[in-house]
Amino acid sequence: MDTEITCLSRALDLPEKWDCAAVDYFQTRDFLNHTEKYNPCNQRYYLLYQNETFKTGVVVYTLKLDLLTYLRIPSPFRMHIAGIPCSVSANGIIGNPDYLHQIIGHIKIREKGMLLFLNLESELVEENMITGKTLPTIIITNPFGTWEDYLLAMRTSYRRRIRQLSIPFSEIQRKQFDCSFFDGRMYDQYLGVLKRSKGKLETLSMEFFQKLPSNFNLTVFYSAEKLIGWYISSTFNKKFYFFLGGLDYKVNRKFNTYFNILINVVKEGIGKSASIIDLGQTAEIPKLRLGGKLVEKTMLGYHSSRIMRKLMKVGKSLLEYSAVVKESQVFKEIQ
Repeated sequence: MDTEITCLSRALDLPEKWDCAAVDYFQTRDFLNHTEKYNPCNQRYYLLYQNETFKTGVVVYTLKLDLLTYLRIPSPFRMHIAGIPCSVSANGIIGNPDYLHQIIGHIKIREKGMLLFLNLESELVEENMITGKTLPTIIITNPFGTWEDYLLAMRTSYRRRIRQLSIPFSEIQRKQFDCSFFDGRMYDQYLGVLKRSKGKLETLSMEFFQKLPSNFNLTVFYSAEKLIGWYISSTFNKKFYFFLGGLDYKVNRKFNTYFNILINVVKEGIGKSASIIDLGQTAEIPKLRLGGKLVEKTMLGYHSSRIMRKLMKVGKSLLEYSAVVKESQVFKEIQ
């Protein structure tokens, strides 16, 4: 069979079949084009064709990141990342996985230096590449018709906790806007969250948020007209995404802001009849207490230098995510 691998530098040049193969909105040409405009990091797209038919693609970009990010140790290192050029749990591999060995082998030759495949759904075994864990994603499978159905399906202790923690939010104003409403106060709160985040990648610009495509919504919370928090969400193929959020840490405990943001995300996802509510990565414990389930993610690492490959193999435990989080049995019956 005739196999060809090409590389493109613009998302808008990708074939229509790319979008047909995308399982997450963040993998689509529309969103990848947005990242090129507002988070440029030398994005390129590898495409494998067999008999002139598109089979598999990989998104690659280049950033200087902390190699020991999970240890919170400054260790800036230039690396090529196979993933989405934005802090989301979707991976950068599109299409038929049967051709991954071929396209990964090609990318290993083309990309000199450090190469990292992030957020893989399953562990891949490739020659001279190390595997490890990365941040898991937390999702809620949604069989619930209404918010009350969701609450009634919970064990009493978890339902009581949600109601108690929601009390400080009873007087909070909730407003929804187009993302063009995103302003400097919200951006400062985003930076505050990012500073505390584990496994952070890039720092997005304020314009990145303001210019998000039209299927993103901005939900904002005010106490006496003072901004206390916000989140951005999106829906694609019956999947509801908690994209990014921010909060005023000075009043977080007073209002239980972060937990109430998560409550609102779940409530909105149920209201939109989403089959899956994707709560994203990090902050596993509060998300699990809302009925979330862990979806394990792995990474695949490689360096064109043999010496560096040996060092990566020896130091694997320092590079991967090692926290162990126990899932909670939130519902009366397994969902």
